[in-house]
Amino acid sequence: MADELFEVPLFPLNVVLFPGMALPLHIFEQRYREMTADCLADRAPFGVVLALTDEDERQVTPARVGTLARIADYEQLPGGRYNMLALGTSRFEIVDYKTHKSYLIGIVRPLRDRIVAADDLDMLAARARAALDDYLHVMLALVGSEDQHLDIPGEAAELSYLIGMCLTCGDAEKQELLETTSLPQRLRTGIALLRAEVKQLSRQLEHVEHVEHVEDNAQGVLLAHDADRSLLN
Repeated sequence: MADELFEVPLFPLNVVLFPGMALPLHIFEQRYREMTADCLADRAPFGVVLALTDEDERQVTPARVGTLARIADYEQLPGGRYNMLALGTSRFEIVDYKTHKSYLIGIVRPLRDRIVAADDLDMLAARARAALDDYLHVMLALVGSEDQHLDIPGEAAELSYLIGMCLTCGDAEKQELLETTSLPQRLRTGIALLRAEVKQLSRQLEHVEHVEHVEDNAQGVLLAHDADRSLLN
């Protein structure tokens, strides 16, 4: 609908920002210093979009879908630079551009999920929570923090975005998740990606545990050898 169109400053980055995701930024380029100053003055958000490059990596094009980012906290530094913490809020789709400022302005509209029956989501959301729980368990085991407890949201849309934030897959796959307007499909895709990464992480964990087991055995052999030598002496 035409009355939903609005303008937002665009910030192309090598990251896919999901709603609910925190994004620390250091703003140093002049045009984005000006963008930040304008957003602070107007108390307005800016739009984070994945920066897409051509085959020669010379031309940068913003992805079609991005996420509005609210400036949650900032620090102005000498020379006009900023340290900033931005928070993703909601998705948008770019319709057109304006180029009258030093930074790109997008004419955008909200991107919303299609309405589906709540009953259709219950089983999928339960499967997604279980897949994310498995993923986080393996990830925490890899960093030696198995005892840490993380709360997983129950709301399906929030859960789908959290899955996107946690995944270590490529930006193209994350962008596909962001652009999906079918919540059931976004959950299904997230589940598949989580399970694929769990397999990879589990192999890494098995390798780490094997190395630790070998090191423990080697240490035990050395201690036993030292003990035998001391008895002989």
